[in-house]
Amino acid sequence: MQKAVTPAMSAAYLDGGYDRLAGFVVRAEDVAWATTPADLFEAHGLGFPGSPFTADAPHVDVLRFPATPQLRFENATGGPDQKTRELTGGPFVDRPPFQGTGFVLAPGHLVPLYWLVHSRVPAGSELVRIAADGTSTLLARYVDVGFAWVSDVVTVTPSPNPRISRLVGPMAKWENTYLSADVLGDDVVVVAEVEPPAAYGFERTPAGRFRRVVPKAETTELFEMDMSGRWNGLEVRVVDQWPTPDGAGVSRVSYTGHNADLAEGLQLPKVDAAVYEVTVPTDHLVEVVTTQLVPASWTTSG
Repeated sequence: MQKAVTPAMSAAYLDGGYDRLAGFVVRAEDVAWATTPADLFEAHGLGFPGSPFTADAPHVDVLRFPATPQLRFENATGGPDQKTRELTGGPFVDRPPFQGTGFVLAPGHLVPLYWLVHSRVPAGSELVRIAADGTSTLLARYVDVGFAWVSDVVTVTPSPNPRISRLVGPMAKWENTYLSADVLGDDVVVVAEVEPPAAYGFERTPAGRFRRVVPKAETTELFEMDMSGRWNGLEVRVVDQWPTPDGAGVSRVSYTGHNADLAEGLQLPKVDAAVYEVTVPTDHLVEVVTTQLVPASWTTSG
C-alpha cells in the first residue's frame, strides 16, 4: 500500500520516532506510474483544502507499507456533500477532489481509493522521497516496534520517551506478560519499555526499547486492542492515553465518522485529508467500548 505523507508527518517520523498512519491510501501497484511530485499530486488526490502539497513541489514523500492482517481498510465511497453521499450510500462526506466513487480522480488511470483506520506503522514499511526529476530515495525503514525507524541516508532521532501506546498495533502475551509486538511470519517481535531481567534475553535497541524475537507458537495471545467511544457526539477511536498531574488523564482520539462537515463544525484539527484528531480529557469520552481484534492468521491454536 502507499500513502502520500505530509511534510509535517515525514518530519515526525524522522525526528521524534512517530509511528502512526491514517487516512486515504492506495495500492502501490496502482500508482506505479506516478514517478514525480506532479504525478503523485494527481494519483493521491492531494489538492484538498489546506493541503501542504503542490504539484510543482521539489519532492513528495510517500510511505509504502505492507497490508498486515490487523490493518483495517474501508472503501472510500460517499460524496463531497450529504446529498451525494445519500445517493451513493457510502459513509464519507469529504472535500474535493474526493468524489466518493471509491476511486481517485486521476484521468487516464484507474486508482481504487481506501481509508485506513488510525494504526501503528507496520514492520517493514519504507519512507521514500520522490523528486521532481523522477528519482527516488529510500529515506528510512520502520524495522519493527522495537527498532522503529532506521536510515542510511538521513539522521533519525528516536523519541526521548520509549513508551508505546497499547491502543494501536499488535500486542502479544508471552511468559504471562502483555507486550507490544509485531508479527513476522512464524516469529513475533516482543518489546518492553523497561529492561526485563537478563534471563529473558532482550536486547536494547537504539530507540531505547528492549526487543526479543520469539516463535509465534510461544505466544498465548495475539491481538490488537480497539477502544472506541464518542466525544461531543462524534464516533472516535482512542489511540493513546496518558496521565495528567491532576490524575484525570487525557486521550488522543481519531474521528471515525467520516463526515467532514461535522468534524469541521466542531473545529477538530485536520491532520490530513479525512483525518481529524484531537486530545481531550478522558472523562469527556462516553459509550467507551474496548475489544480485542484477532485476525484469523494470528490464532495460536494448531
